[in-house]
Formats: sequence, C-alpha cells, structure tokens
Amino acid sequence: MVRRLMTALAAASGLVLALSSVPPAAAATAAPTETVQRLPARSTAPMGAQAGVMTAKARGGKARPAAAPGVRRTDGGATAAARPFRELHLNLCNSGHAGCYAGGQAIFEGGDLIYHLAPDLVTLNEICSNDLPNYLHPSLAEAWPGDWTYYVFYPAIHRQTGNPITCTNGDSYGNAVLGRVPAAQWRGVNGWAGRYTTQDSGNEMRTFACAYAIGDHLSCATHLSSSSEPIALAQCQALMFNAVPSIRSQEGVSGKTVVGGDFNLEYDTADPENVQKCVPSGNVRKGDGDVQHVIFTNDFSFVGTNKYGLTHTDHDGFLVRLTKP
Repeated sequence: MVRRLMTALAAASGLVLALSSVPPAAAATAAPTETVQRLPARSTAPMGAQAGVMTAKARGGKARPAAAPGVRRTDGGATAAARPFRELHLNLCNSGHAGCYAGGQAIFEGGDLIYHLAPDLVTLNEICSNDLPNYLHPSLAEAWPGDWTYYVFYPAIHRQTGNPITCTNGDSYGNAVLGRVPAAQWRGVNGWAGRYTTQDSGNEMRTFACAYAIGDHLSCATHLSSSSEPIALAQCQALMFNAVPSIRSQEGVSGKTVVGGDFNLEYDTADPENVQKCVPSGNVRKGDGDVQHVIFTNDFSFVGTNKYGLTHTDHDGFLVRLTKP
C-alpha cells in the first residue's frame, strides 16, 4: 500500500557496530545483517514549573486546550510489583511536503495529547528536529514535572546526497523516541540509530531511532517503506531480529523493550507480508487496526489500547497501556 513520502533529520556520530545475522526463527523474507550507530541522547533533569513556562511560550501565551473527552491520565492494572507503563505512538505529518501537512499544528495537537495522557514513552514519526525541544519534549516534562525525561532523534537519509532529508523549514526530518523515567530510578540514557540495508527505490532511505534508559527500558521508533510491503517487512525483520537484539547485547539488557512505529504493514494472516512475521518469540504485537503497531517483550503485561482521532495529521494517536515489572 502506498503511504506518504517523508523527509528526515539530524545526523549523529558514534561507534558503528555490526549486527548478528537473522536467527532461523525469522519469517519467510530473510532480513539482512544491519549496522547500528551509537549516538548521544538528550536528557533533562526534573523541570518542575519550567516546562509549563516553555510550552506556554511556544503557544504564544495561550492556555493549553482542555483534554478531549476520553483523554485521561489515570490507568488501572497496576500492582504492588508493577507500575503502569504507557506507550503513545504518533505520526505527525509535519515535513511540510505531504498533503496531510497542517502548517505545524500537528505538533501542538500531539504535544497536548502527550501532556494530557502523560505516557512513559512516545514513539514519533514524520517530525522535524526542532519539534522535540520546542514543544514535544517540554510537554512530556510538564506532564511529569518531578521526573527525568529524554529523547533521541534520527533523520531519514536522502539517497542521492547521503544527507538528512529536510522539512520545508530546513530542519532535519525523521523519527524519535521520547520518554520519561521516575527520578528515583534514573541512571542515564544511551542513544542508538541505524539505516536499513534494504530500501525501496525512492529517495527517502528509512531509518530507526532507539534509546536505552539504563536499567529501566529500551525503546525504538521507526517508519518503514511506504511503496513496497515486501521491503517494509524486510526492514521490520531487520529491526526486530537484528538491530534490537544487537543493541540489547551491547547494553547488557534482556526484556524491557518496546518498539513503535508506522510499519506500513497490516495484520492479515492471508497476506504474505503479514506484520506478525516480524514479531520475534517472546514478544507481543498490538496494532491500531491499520499500519501503526507497537511490539513489546512479554515481561510487560498488556492492559489495553486506545485510539485518539487527531485533526492535523492523517493518523490516529495510538496508545498501548502496559504494566512494567
């Protein structure tokens, strides 16, 4: 199925590591060996009231809109041994190039949803690099004023130039992971990213961004090929069977992993490119009924999902509610 062409973001430096080959358990389309790149992550100490000052300034002093009906922070399912963990996936169509672009209003709409839902993790597609520090990150920090917050952004790459694809405002364009860790559990964060070996013939070379909040969770965001389902599946398998295990090996972490994105694949057992073919053993997938999916290791307990209709992008916000050991 054909989805929007994107544009992507800022580069990062670091150590390049070769990944292991795909295990026999991988599905029919063999995923190629990938490489991952370690890069800095941005983290912020608890911001208190300062986060609200930043978001109000970005809105030109206007009050933040009230939460829409059905949007709330509270969540059941917690026990003495596990805390709620909520992953929100957003594709905000903010490159300026696509027909769904709404003059930057999707960033405010997405940031407001982040504030009102107060997720622990947000995976983001189709944003510009400065959308994070300008509104999305401080919105999460405002929702959690006493906790540490972090983000990792990585651009899509232009095939011909090898440079980041840019939004119409000149910023880099791509994917990001944005998250929160309770202050008492904060031990720092490491960033990771990579570009898929298998690409379609378009100018946008697809990538992924990951962050390891040390001792707490590993998360990744990606946006897969929009013009070829076989290639999207190969990219998904490369991420799930190669890149994620490699990062986990380098970090010395098992479990505690959440991957979200617009996979441009559907759950359909009659389709050779069924998205379930890129879900490794020991992982669970939940989808929005279309092409957005969240895959998580089964040490998380599943509670439920919610979808939130958004006005300024062509995708729903997709929330997966979990509890974390």
